[in-house]
Amino acid sequence: MDPNVFSATLRSEVKRYSDGFRNQSSSFLMWYLVNFFRISEEDAKDVVCDDINDKGIDGIWIDETSNEEEIYIFQSKFSPYDGRDQGDNDLRNFVGAKQWFDSPESVQKLLDSTASQELKALVNAKNIHERVLKGCRVNSIFITNKIFDRNATEYLGAHRQIEGHDFPSILDKYTYVGEEDSVNVETQIDLKCPEFIHYTLEGGIEVNVFAIQAKELLKLEGIQDNSLFSKNVRFGLGRTRVNKDIKETLKNNIDHSKFFLYHNGITIVCQEMNANANSVKISNYSVVNGCQSMLTFYENSENISDNVYVLTKIIEIPIGAPVSVESITYWTNNQNAISVRDLKANDVVQRSLKREFDELFDHKVLYRRQRGDLSHGYDEVIERDFAAQLIAAFYLGEPNITYVRNRLFTDRYYDIFSMHIDPSKIYLANIIYNTIEDNVERLKFVPIRNYGLAKFFMLHVIGELLREDPKGQEILNDSKNYVKGTNLQVFKNAIAKLFQLVIYDIDNFILDWLKDHNNFFDYKNFFKNSDAVRHMTQSLITSYKKALVHHPEDSFETIFSKTVE
Repeated sequence: MDPNVFSATLRSEVKRYSDGFRNQSSSFLMWYLVNFFRISEEDAKDVVCDDINDKGIDGIWIDETSNEEEIYIFQSKFSPYDGRDQGDNDLRNFVGAKQWFDSPESVQKLLDSTASQELKALVNAKNIHERVLKGCRVNSIFITNKIFDRNATEYLGAHRQIEGHDFPSILDKYTYVGEEDSVNVETQIDLKCPEFIHYTLEGGIEVNVFAIQAKELLKLEGIQDNSLFSKNVRFGLGRTRVNKDIKETLKNNIDHSKFFLYHNGITIVCQEMNANANSVKISNYSVVNGCQSMLTFYENSENISDNVYVLTKIIEIPIGAPVSVESITYWTNNQNAISVRDLKANDVVQRSLKREFDELFDHKVLYRRQRGDLSHGYDEVIERDFAAQLIAAFYLGEPNITYVRNRLFTDRYYDIFSMHIDPSKIYLANIIYNTIEDNVERLKFVPIRNYGLAKFFMLHVIGELLREDPKGQEILNDSKNYVKGTNLQVFKNAIAKLFQLVIYDIDNFILDWLKDHNNFFDYKNFFKNSDAVRHMTQSLITSYKKALVHHPEDSFETIFSKTVE
């Protein structure tokens, strides 16, 4: 991509992460975490420190996928202008900031210092004191959209304890979402091992299995812009344990000759292939399995020797063949490790919910119980994981556990998907959640507007208020009568009005909290704490009930009846 185009794209994407309150450097760090560490946007919010006086530490992330947990600290510098130089002064200061993590004693000094309350809360939330005590490695990463000058480059070369990425580095490693088409060029890959397996299937499908040097695979077009992986069911997953293991193997030249034994290989589909003992030529091709490996090869190309060979299966699928690229893509990826949530996809509970959703909504609302369920013909989709979060927040009264999605499908699975839960109840909670999203911009405290846990908390509060109201209780008991037909829009409008009233109480609660806590509301950890959630819920319900004494017309029952009229 042209640097000017990339710079404009970067600024546009970074602006999206501001949420109306976050500064450019913090937004830039979030963008980096999502795109390079491949963590979710919601998790990235928990990593970034948005406050001033952060002691040079803009974010803290714990990598729990490695054999030994690792701590990552970040500093980001974002310039509003293109082509600016980045010197070594900020890098030197950042190296100094790392000293806060040298020992448990230095971590405690940081907690006792004048550092921002948000940074201290982040250090406590990540259990940094305990992790440093047990010897977790601390990694420092400095990112900027400027260009390292000579002093910065020399400093980074002499100080390996800090990893730096400037504009050219980010441009070089960033992969863009590719188009749906395969790479429509002819590429020749040289073969050092002349022997290969050839297999012919019906319909003109040809399959060859090679041992190919990793450096030869990097000749394939479309790695940087991701077009090489357009048929893949998922793109690179960032710094996963597998990726890091590949990276470590590539760094260790002694193990290069064993790489072929360790690695599962990659799969390429193409429309045309010509192979002989010396080379293989392919055109109109796509990597359908092994995307993570290819990206890791690309990002560590300087460490790849001639001894790194990869098991490579190339499948030629001519037009009109009886086997589709999509089916090969699905099955080659389906053999990978799956999550505990995926394991539940085919149990009787999930299959029953899918069938009941189709029956209730006449195949207009898809309950996607497993990845790969196609939404063609449906007007709306409710994901399995999201449904579990809705139930936990709205029916179990535990919005604080919604961020630990694996737990929703392990020890809490049968509490959540109990016999009392049916599609109408899930959809009712979904209606309220969507209404909250439509009106959340009215909140004065901007940081929680787009914070997922906060929205599940608000869903929980609305649920509690409905249980206190005769009409609300009636709707909860007879949800099927309010999720479609004429009652649906009436219910949506009434919920919107109720939530708009609740917003005032939420704003007042946070305002009082700020006054009592040195103008700091640690929302990132507050909504994860069951006691804090219970306290705020009770406070909001009490405030609402007091208001009803003077304004009985604000009861949900009255709101609903007026909406009907």
